[in-house]
Amino acid sequence: MKMIIQALISFYQQYKLQINVFIFFWSIFAFTNSGVDSSEGLFHYEVAVQIVKHGQLGFATQPEGVFQVAPNGRFYAGHEIGNTLFMLPTAFMNVMLENIASQFVSSETIEKAKQFILSFQAGIYSSLTATIFFTILRVGFQQTIISSFIATSFLAFTTFFWTYSRNLFDGVLCTTLLTISCLCLIRHRQTQESKFIIACFIALGFALITRVSMVLPIFAACIYLFISHQASITQKLRNLILAGVTLIPFAIWQSWYNFLRTGIFYKSPVQTSVYAGNNALDGNIFVGLSGLLFSPGKSIFIYAPLILISILIFRRFARQYPKEAIYISILTVLWLLLHARLRSWYGAAGWGPRHLITILPIIFLPFAVNLEYIWSKISLKITAIILAGFGFILGLSSIISNWHFRMMYAIERNLGDDQNFIWGWTHSQAIDMLQAGVGNIIRIITKSPIIVIQNTYSEANEYASSTLNLWANSLIYAGIPWFVVVVLIIPLFVLIFVSWRNILQISQQESFLQARLNALLR
Repeated sequence: MKMIIQALISFYQQYKLQINVFIFFWSIFAFTNSGVDSSEGLFHYEVAVQIVKHGQLGFATQPEGVFQVAPNGRFYAGHEIGNTLFMLPTAFMNVMLENIASQFVSSETIEKAKQFILSFQAGIYSSLTATIFFTILRVGFQQTIISSFIATSFLAFTTFFWTYSRNLFDGVLCTTLLTISCLCLIRHRQTQESKFIIACFIALGFALITRVSMVLPIFAACIYLFISHQASITQKLRNLILAGVTLIPFAIWQSWYNFLRTGIFYKSPVQTSVYAGNNALDGNIFVGLSGLLFSPGKSIFIYAPLILISILIFRRFARQYPKEAIYISILTVLWLLLHARLRSWYGAAGWGPRHLITILPIIFLPFAVNLEYIWSKISLKITAIILAGFGFILGLSSIISNWHFRMMYAIERNLGDDQNFIWGWTHSQAIDMLQAGVGNIIRIITKSPIIVIQNTYSEANEYASSTLNLWANSLIYAGIPWFVVVVLIIPLFVLIFVSWRNILQISQQESFLQARLNALLR
C-alpha cells in the first residue's frame, strides 16, 4: 500500500499541472451536466452491458435503436465498437450496482441511477480533450501556462464543445482520440522517438473502430509524419511502416466485425441502405459546404465563432508552423468535403454541425497559439471578445435548455424542417436556443407553466428542459431535499477553486524561474 501511495504522489508531482487542468474542466462539466443522455451513445452502452453480462456482442432479439440482423440471424449494433469499449468500465460498475441494489430498491430507481452515472462519461472525454489541448499548447507550441489555460477555456466554453460535454455521440470520443494523436505527432517531431508514432496510431486505431470516417485523420497524420522533420526517405518510410503496423490489429478487427454484421469484410452497416438517409455519399456537395460554412442554423462559425479568427490569422500561423499548418489544412478540407457530400451533411439530429465537433480542437489551434498576439492588437482583441461573448451566450443557452427537446418542440410546431431550422433566420436552431435560454429564465422568475410535448418526454424532462437542464435542478424536482443537492454540489466548487488556485501557483512559479533565468543570462 505504501508503494502505491508513493507511486501516486510521484505521478501527481510529475503531472501536477495537467491533473489540475483536468480536474478544473471536469468539475465544471460535471456541474453543468444534465444527468441524462438522449444520444445514440445509449445504444453503444447497451452493447457494453451485453458484453459485461453475457460476454456477447450480439442479441438474440432485436433491441430498439441502431441494431440490424446479421447473416447469422443475431442482431448487432450498426455503429462501430469504439464507444462501447470505453463504456465497459461504466457498464461493469452499473451492473454491479444493479446486482447489489436490486435487493433494496425498485428497478425503476436503479435504472435512473445507472443513467445518471452514465451521463457523466462524456464529461470525462471532454475534460481529457481539454487537458490534451492545453498540453499541446504548452509542449508543442511553448505557450505560457496562463495563455494556454485561457485559450483552452475559450475552446471549452465559447463553442459547442461545452454542449457536447454531456452527449455520448461517438464523435465526442473521436475528438479526444484525435487530439491525443495530434499531441503525439508533435512530440515525435520534437523528439524523433518511435513510441510517439505508436501512441499516435493506437489512438487513431481506436478512433477508426469508433467511426470509419477517421480514416481521414489517419491519412493527414501520415502526411504530417512524412513532412514533419528532415530525414532520409528510408527513415520516413520506416516511420510510415511503423504507423501501418500499429494500425493492423484495428484493421483486422474492423474487417472481422464488418463481416460478422454484413457478410462483407469491407462494408460496415453504416455504409448500407439502412443508413442511406444520413450517410449516403450522394448529397449535393455545394449545399453541404454552404450549410456547414454559412447556414444560420448549422454553420460552424455560429457554434464556434472564434474559428473566424483562426482563419484570419492562419497565414501568420503558417509562417510560424508551416508543417502543422499543412496538417490542419489537409484534415480540415478532407473532413469538410466528406461530410458536405453526405445526404445529411449536418448530422441529422444534433446540436449544430455535429460532425465537426471531432476536428474542432485542431482547427482551433491557430487562434489558440496566437492568443497573446491577438490580445496585443486592438481590432483583433475586440473582435475576439465579441465572438467569444456570443459563443458563450449561445453555449450557456444550450446548457440551460435542451437542444434535443427544442428540436422536438420545433417539429411539433411545424418549424423543424430544413427551411426553418437550418436555413431560416428567425427560426434557426441557434436563434431558437437563444430564445429558449431567455424563455427558461423568465419562466423560472415568473413561475410560468412548463412546455409540454405530446407523447415524447417525461414530465421531469419537460420540467428540466423548460427551466434549468442541470442534474441538480432535476434532483430537487424529483423530491431530493435541496440541502442534500447542495452537499453534492459543494465538492465540485471546491475542486474548481482548488484546481484554479494550483494552476495559478504553478504559473507564478514558472514565471519566477523564468525571470531568474533571464537575469542570469544577461
